[in-house]
Amino acid sequence: MLIVACGSPASAPAAPTAVSKPTAASAAPTSAASSPAAAGPAAGAPPAAVTPVAASLKAGSIFALTDSPMILALERGYFQEVGINLDVQQFQSIVNMIPLLSTNQLDAAFDGASSAGFFNAIGRGIDIKMVANQGIAQGSSDERPYYAIVASKQLVDAGRVTHVADLKGMPVNVLAEGSLAQLLVGLALAQDGLTLADVDQQQLAMPDTLAGLQNGSIAGSFFLEPFITLGRQQGTLDVLVNAEKLAPGREITDVFYASGLAQNRPVSNNFAVAYLRGVRDYLRTFFDNQGDRATAVAQLIKHLPVKEPALYDRMGLPYFNPDGHINSADIRAQQDWYVSQGQVQQPIDVDRVVDNSFADYALSVLGPYRP
Repeated sequence: MLIVACGSPASAPAAPTAVSKPTAASAAPTSAASSPAAAGPAAGAPPAAVTPVAASLKAGSIFALTDSPMILALERGYFQEVGINLDVQQFQSIVNMIPLLSTNQLDAAFDGASSAGFFNAIGRGIDIKMVANQGIAQGSSDERPYYAIVASKQLVDAGRVTHVADLKGMPVNVLAEGSLAQLLVGLALAQDGLTLADVDQQQLAMPDTLAGLQNGSIAGSFFLEPFITLGRQQGTLDVLVNAEKLAPGREITDVFYASGLAQNRPVSNNFAVAYLRGVRDYLRTFFDNQGDRATAVAQLIKHLPVKEPALYDRMGLPYFNPDGHINSADIRAQQDWYVSQGQVQQPIDVDRVVDNSFADYALSVLGPYRP
């Protein structure tokens, strides 16, 4: 998810919302399958201020835990209520979605992580808007972080690694060059007086990282859920640093609009309303204990790779801004880090890319968040 980082909406009669089946991720989108809205506890009647506008849209997603609000919005029919038939197709990463977004072959993308590659693409003139928060570093505990810097339990038990500084000279996984994962590993090392040059940087996918920590080919890694919990259960890893505490308020991922959708205000505003309703249902259920958790988990399990209900009680879960706003200052801070590493040569104007006006509209309709 953290490696990186559509034709214009056409009017069409409302139809069952579609969502891809979360099969093994590939570089190409999976075929979409019909998924009619399921019964579930809604946060109230459809907003009276919203006028439905019929549109069929295509979106991309990797179906990670940060997609939970989108899934709840789909399952509960929130997009349909505002006239949107949303076909969500599965991709391996945001890298595969950017070319389709830039040519309006996708209308929207979830899991849009900022990265050196993303900033460089925008600098080359790609017209994409970051429009809503999809995960923010907030709300987790040191015992249950959503993402963290971890170390091999064998090394921890042997007393060889107890702090991030102990990873000096050892192989450490950063997922990919120019990624948010690399940025966070860099911040963790800096807090202990080291730099990325002090470790042997590796680039492994999340599933391969568990094996690497177990067989000793890597000593530490950036990691996120559900892999942290799975690794703990297997006795493979220990958490060194709750990476959310490295930069509180850090944007994890965001919702992106293609230019065609961004310019179609009636539809793009309605999209934001439906999405933000899903965000608030998610927060009420998993952070404020106000919703039917069993129903929500059942709806998430239909689409996410995490199929064991009990895991949702043990994992650290991502938090979301209930107002939907993107933290522009943090996006600038992320870009500054990539510039300092020589990975971005021509910084972009972040205010030209981040557009919170869609979230502003949704907030004007839904009002302030109340658990």
